[in-house]
Amino acid sequence: MGLFYIPDTSKAELISNLNFKSDADALPFLKLPVKTLIHIVKTTQNDVKCGYCENRLYYLSSHIKVPSPILSEQIVRRVFIYTLSFDWLENSLKVLLDMNVEGDRILRDLWVLKYHHKTIEERLVRVKNFGITNLYPWMVRCSESILNRYVEIFQETKNILGENMSTKMYLAERLNVSSELIEDMYVKAPALKTIRVTKLKKFLDFLIKEGFTVEDIAIKSRILAASQSTVKKRLSKLRSLGMTEINLNVLCRSRKDFQKYCESIDTSVKK
Repeated sequence: MGLFYIPDTSKAELISNLNFKSDADALPFLKLPVKTLIHIVKTTQNDVKCGYCENRLYYLSSHIKVPSPILSEQIVRRVFIYTLSFDWLENSLKVLLDMNVEGDRILRDLWVLKYHHKTIEERLVRVKNFGITNLYPWMVRCSESILNRYVEIFQETKNILGENMSTKMYLAERLNVSSELIEDMYVKAPALKTIRVTKLKKFLDFLIKEGFTVEDIAIKSRILAASQSTVKKRLSKLRSLGMTEINLNVLCRSRKDFQKYCESIDTSVKK
């Protein structure tokens, strides 16, 4: 059985050797195969013997400030936590916390702990040097191209908003309306709230260039949640049919409804 003697290979017996403090903490581990549980028991016994921790579940829980039952549900899907050397786990976690990566973000992306602490530090320091203080584990794991694109968007956003302006404030300023009205827009078109300010600026610039007023855009704000490329194609289509005054709401219609609208115009023109 290796270094440690495990008297009973049943799941219940194995789990009883993992120093769980509650049934809620232990229950998710019943999903694991016996072979995996045996390895976790060996790791846990070694951690206890060396004075590291009573179970890595509680070690992580105490450091990332996440309730152990919640972490337990995640850790059984990421059992590599029990295959890493304790030094590796400790050092990787320390760098993340020292860089102020929030615990709930680590919980959602435990894979980051597989990375060497120097790799984690180099990536996050690099991101931080661009002025980005809101750090995520995915920044360590993503490709160079994705990271570079994120930095590019961050810098574009900063150029638009400056240091203190929010997207809501920017939209209110561009449309010449109150922030309360922007909140109403968010309620009517929830997707609008999640759109990056870089896209909003580009879309607003496009619509204004196409002849729409900010007043009209504010009244029919759902247009901002549409695809700019689709709107551009639809504008061309309507103008090719002889339309000069175009309602923004028409541009937001479903593909089927827009097609019917175009057909009705085409029919009336032919008459």
